[in-house]
Amino acid sequence: MRRLLLLAGLCGVASAQPWWEREPLRILDLVTSLGRIDYLPAATLAERKAAQLYNAEHLDVMKLPAGLDDRGFYFRSRYARVENPDFLGAYLPEAHKRGIRVLIYFNVHWYTRQFGEEHPEWRQIRENGRPLEDVYDTGTDFCVNTPWREWVFGILRDLAAYPIDGIFYDGPVFRPDTCYCRWCKEKFRNRYGAELPSKRERKGKAFAQMLEFQAASLTEFLRDSRKILKELRPEAAFYMNGGLRGANWATGRLNRVLVSEQDLVGAEGGFIYGDLTRTPLWKPGLTARLLETQASGKPTVIFAAAAHKPWTFSLLPAPELKLLYADSIANGASVWMGITPFEFEQPEMAVLTEMNRFVADNARYLHRTRSEARVALVWSDVTANFYAGSEAQLIDIDRVPSRTEVGNLEAEFSGLADALVRSQVPFDVIDDVTLEREPLGRYRLIVLPNVACMSEAVARRLAEYVQGGGALFATFETSLYDETGVPRPELALAGLFGFRSAGKIAGPRRWDFMKPSSADPLLEHLARELMPSTAYYVVGAPAGARDLIRFTKPLAGRYDGIPDPSPDPALLVNTVGKGKAIYFTGDLGASIHNFRIAEQMQLVENVARRLAPPPVALENAPSSVEVVLRSQEDGRRWLLHLVNFTGEMTRPIRKIVPLREARVSVAPEVALKRARTLVGRRELVVRRDAAGRATIVIPQIDEYEVVLLER
Repeated sequence: MRRLLLLAGLCGVASAQPWWEREPLRILDLVTSLGRIDYLPAATLAERKAAQLYNAEHLDVMKLPAGLDDRGFYFRSRYARVENPDFLGAYLPEAHKRGIRVLIYFNVHWYTRQFGEEHPEWRQIRENGRPLEDVYDTGTDFCVNTPWREWVFGILRDLAAYPIDGIFYDGPVFRPDTCYCRWCKEKFRNRYGAELPSKRERKGKAFAQMLEFQAASLTEFLRDSRKILKELRPEAAFYMNGGLRGANWATGRLNRVLVSEQDLVGAEGGFIYGDLTRTPLWKPGLTARLLETQASGKPTVIFAAAAHKPWTFSLLPAPELKLLYADSIANGASVWMGITPFEFEQPEMAVLTEMNRFVADNARYLHRTRSEARVALVWSDVTANFYAGSEAQLIDIDRVPSRTEVGNLEAEFSGLADALVRSQVPFDVIDDVTLEREPLGRYRLIVLPNVACMSEAVARRLAEYVQGGGALFATFETSLYDETGVPRPELALAGLFGFRSAGKIAGPRRWDFMKPSSADPLLEHLARELMPSTAYYVVGAPAGARDLIRFTKPLAGRYDGIPDPSPDPALLVNTVGKGKAIYFTGDLGASIHNFRIAEQMQLVENVARRLAPPPVALENAPSSVEVVLRSQEDGRRWLLHLVNFTGEMTRPIRKIVPLREARVSVAPEVALKRARTLVGRRELVVRRDAAGRATIVIPQIDEYEVVLLER
């Protein structure tokens, strides 16, 4: 019976929805492209994937060692220089009869040097006039505006001759100093009436046009690809490896622009690498929240590598794998797991099978949910692309460093995100487009982590939001630059903050302090005479706001006596209309990110809990438990996701510390009727106090639990 249902689903029986929108996807990419595509018989390989309960996959049918060329196609193609076995033809029926949807993995950003030398007119050209080299150290890349696009489209038609379920593009991307090929130069000149500007000068109108042009070039390539695929396979899904939370000026991958030509939106939020103690535990969840904001209602996918990058043939411990998976689905995304054949038979795969089974069994509770967060943390793509304190994200683990450490955007965002997660106040991640033209009224608090580059339109909307009763919490140089990175003489939000800037930055302050200057509930649990200072701050004075904390004068050395007070404000509170604007003049998030200073984290928690108290609270668990609140059925059903990152105080995490008797309290207005756990499969007793606040106790939380709250 189960096999018949799977086949009915694959045939699209009795469903107007595209197949990728009907249920959460459990996607596997078994990375055979670096070795033998057909290392196992088709039936055996499909059976092993089905046994681990995947319902979709990105299938490798093109060999990739040192990049792609035309010699490693394992399907019938007019463009194949070497005829290899038709593994795709053999594999598709085996996968389909086991209920696995097959999307073809098509790498469109990495080619062998030899192939590049054979097609020099396709190559991306650096600003210095030389061809792009050393992609992943060994290869090159081609430009979407060259005749290479027709080669790709031809292969796309050959693939669509098979009964495939979709195409996944890994890429396309530009690079930090590309592309200056003759096709790009001519196309830009025709569109803007000017020569291609340098990518080294990342501010102003010319750079904004360059960014717009490259994103539009990628979009046109996706549009033409999608059109070809849909004409031949109308039911096939199409999407790409999208932009990460980072400065995407280097690649042109602007998700808000590219989403129009994709059926799903995905990004590598689950690739973790290097020193994992410096990687946010909740990286997959933060990426999933941003993708949900950018996806225009389309399904989202977090790409997670089972390897500890950059070691391709490695394997993270089972708890890390489970947490990557759990943090993704907790935040509304489907999961793609990238695994090499070396790891596919290892014991750690059992936890992925377990998670796949959980998603399959509880799909009705994980599908089509919406966030119930009352707090929004802003990731500003505009600031990331135009601000000097922003590093650029490329593909996989590669980055372009920021031009200055002052106002480091990644550190500012990560620090405030970390403090909010550890405060266990649910929050969304929104972007500049949300601020400019989407509804803000559902949020009681919006947090701006050094959103330095801001348009006048966004500044006006934020002022209206506060006037109407919302609360704003901003840090450092927020609104000091316009939307193209050109500095203003004063913060655009200065009036809202009740602050007047002196036009300069103080710092670095390596061993200096701050001092409370007024009593206020926002300073609860902060009864300190002195608190560690942030490294930098905007010098200025209150202009209508009340200062709660001030910086002290700098010390010549760390043992140079007790610091004298200064008039420079650190924390300002301004009541505007029905709302409040709270401005921290220093780089608070970066300080938290770098040092985890307890008082600074407590301040963020105070702001979130005072100005946007959550309706559901976890009361007696460590701050390493992430709390996500989502809903279904127009809010009649709530789902409380609890992701337990409590480990052994290092990473990779090899063992999770289970939590017992975790207590959850629910506000009276929720009118809770019933509660049960989905992982533990327990009905929970609901108790109420005299005020009507409900309390439930969860017997045990291992890595992950979901509490179903029926209202």
